[in-house]
Amino acid sequence: MRKRFSLERAWHAIIPAFGTDGDVYPFVGLGAELLKRGYQATIATHEHFAKHAEAAGLRFVPLVSQAETDELVKQEDLWDYLKGPFVISRWAAKMMAHQYGVLSALLSERGAFMVASPGVVAARIIQEITGVPLISVILQPWVIPSIYAPPVMMGGLTLPRWAPTPIGKLYIRLFNEAGPLLLGPEFKRLRTTLGLPPIGRFFDWWHSPDLILAMFPEWYGEPQADWPKQIRLAGFPINDSRPETNISEETLAFCRMGKPPIAFTFGTGMMHAGELVRLGIAACEAIGMRGIILTKYRNQLPAKLPRFIHHSSFEPFQKLFPQCAAVVHHGGVGTVAKAFASATPQVILPFAFDQLDNAIRVKRLGVGGYCDARSRSSTAWIQILREILKTSTIQRAKQMKKKFCSRSGLELAADLIERHLANASNCDATFWCNRSHQDFRRQPAFATEAVRLNQLAD
Repeated sequence: MRKRFSLERAWHAIIPAFGTDGDVYPFVGLGAELLKRGYQATIATHEHFAKHAEAAGLRFVPLVSQAETDELVKQEDLWDYLKGPFVISRWAAKMMAHQYGVLSALLSERGAFMVASPGVVAARIIQEITGVPLISVILQPWVIPSIYAPPVMMGGLTLPRWAPTPIGKLYIRLFNEAGPLLLGPEFKRLRTTLGLPPIGRFFDWWHSPDLILAMFPEWYGEPQADWPKQIRLAGFPINDSRPETNISEETLAFCRMGKPPIAFTFGTGMMHAGELVRLGIAACEAIGMRGIILTKYRNQLPAKLPRFIHHSSFEPFQKLFPQCAAVVHHGGVGTVAKAFASATPQVILPFAFDQLDNAIRVKRLGVGGYCDARSRSSTAWIQILREILKTSTIQRAKQMKKKFCSRSGLELAADLIERHLANASNCDATFWCNRSHQDFRRQPAFATEAVRLNQLAD
């Protein structure tokens, strides 16, 4: 049986997070950094991250079952730029009430506060009810609406930079009002059950009103005049406490057999990249380059790989990318950051969400390019790969690497958390403990879940 969790220290970070590896590992890393500083830390996330969280020293609580994760990633529409937001919102909405109960149980412990992804809507609802300290963590500038630097939306839905201010405000207002519609009746039902009013400006509301940590540097996402005033930039979470491993002997040997290869990775949750793999192989053959295909889904590969292509289910990007001439990927901000840190030119193939916005930022910085959905052909791939393999792009990538400061983004983020907790006059641990016990148990439907979670911790 698991021993009851110690309450020796004053503060206990509850860290709920959703997503694939690039979305969750930064939260694992932040929890590990807080542990070093004497905090307690519990991460609540997908079931399959349990061993990684515990290897980092964190207490782990499942927030999403493996079956629920599989239900999401098996849907091909998840990676459609128009259907994807609806798919993930409806999937998340079904779990809100359960997650409210899970997090309520954890936050009833003495001195607890939350460090959460905005996508975990239950965390923001709890903060709204109880006032428990909540720190939002965002991984990319794309999630911040702005009239002056509009996030790039796929499907031609981006607010034009030339749009007059009244049009921009109307655009953001309509965007905000779409949030509750995406989550459907479950969101309204949960708020009604808890005695909460409807939400109007959803994408303003879902961030903490006190502190938002932006895990990217200013040179990647310059703060705008209409950004929330509580945003603080910390830098990319490069050292994210992913299990420390070396490149496999087979992959390292392949890298050293000749000129550096091109790495291809389309995201840890991508199960439908067979055509992209075929295009990548064809492009490598056409330009006389070798390639490494990174995917844990072997069925995406042809029955027999040519000799100039190597397959691996996983390699640590921070150690693999410096061995490569370039990386072709989906545009997840974690992969973008690791390519920056490795001085590796990159080609982005955006599918949905923030990926096109990241791709355009990479191109503007002169360290890579991108192919949108309309131009994905072997001819386009050949052209863009030849372009980014030029000496000028390689030199620019080396210059960008120098922009990384000596301290990691996770260390800077932990500094900001500590400063926030120290300076907030209303952050008294005993007060939050008492408030949590009163407020979290006023809803009988969720009290049962809180009791069950406490029993599991014994």
